[in-house]
Amino acid sequence: MAETYLVTGGTGRIGTTFVHEMAARGATVRLGTRSPNGASAQLRAAFGPGKVEPVVLDPSDAAGLERAFAGVTGALLVPPFGDMAAWHTAMATAAKTAGVEHIVKVSVTGARGPDSDPPPGRIPSAHWQGEEALRASGVPSTMIRPTIFAQHFIGLSPALFRPGDPSVHLPIGEARVAFVDCRDIAMAAAVILSEQREAWAGKAFELTGSGAVSGPEIEAILSGAGGRPIAWVDGEQAFSAHAAAIGVPDGIKAVYGEAAGGWFAEIREEAFVAITGRHPTSFAKFAYDNRAHFAAR
Repeated sequence: MAETYLVTGGTGRIGTTFVHEMAARGATVRLGTRSPNGASAQLRAAFGPGKVEPVVLDPSDAAGLERAFAGVTGALLVPPFGDMAAWHTAMATAAKTAGVEHIVKVSVTGARGPDSDPPPGRIPSAHWQGEEALRASGVPSTMIRPTIFAQHFIGLSPALFRPGDPSVHLPIGEARVAFVDCRDIAMAAAVILSEQREAWAGKAFELTGSGAVSGPEIEAILSGAGGRPIAWVDGEQAFSAHAAAIGVPDGIKAVYGEAAGGWFAEIREEAFVAITGRHPTSFAKFAYDNRAHFAAR
């Protein structure tokens, strides 16, 4: 009998690939979403007709969560922004009640306790609280701690780049960044949950791309992928001015500022290689796969 897996954020960048991977393995997938009858959820349900079931996951509805987790073997938790401790506690409680065998959580690089030196920033601290809630539940869990998503370039960060833009605004100075492809996060989670639960229970690992790229290299790669010149624009002031000009927030510049300080330059692929038997996706391959996004409009 095929096993059943649940994923939160099932229509997102990570969730979509996870749904495809599990459906391709013949598993049944509960696709957590706010709008199970919406076009996005129904499209992903078509990845595995009769195998993929969109469901609502409301952390305030304990009975609904219990139904969603019933019969589930493993779960991939891609948390929303907000009260990480409360959200993970609700999910873990439902998972434990249902007898879920393993949870994989998408955390963030640098997640660590408040007493560490240096202490974690806001986002790593919030994810650490989520990790702690899972550990306290007693459900065997694995934490994947990815670096900055390469998908920032294809919609997650409009101030960075939008289709048709002549330039990419990324204030990282002379630093290099080991961007990770969300598809690799989903792939690692799929293998852990379906094949390597015992090997990775209780463990956490960092995940990056297979290399770290500089601003000039990003410029060259995106220009090659798009078949047109795409200039790299550095500097926080330029980023904020561009964000204001197109009417989007510039708060993400704080993360890019950390990147400028070299926080995301280290390449951490050893766990991914051990899990999947291959190296993570390079930034160039990511750009090539999304070349239509970078082409002229």
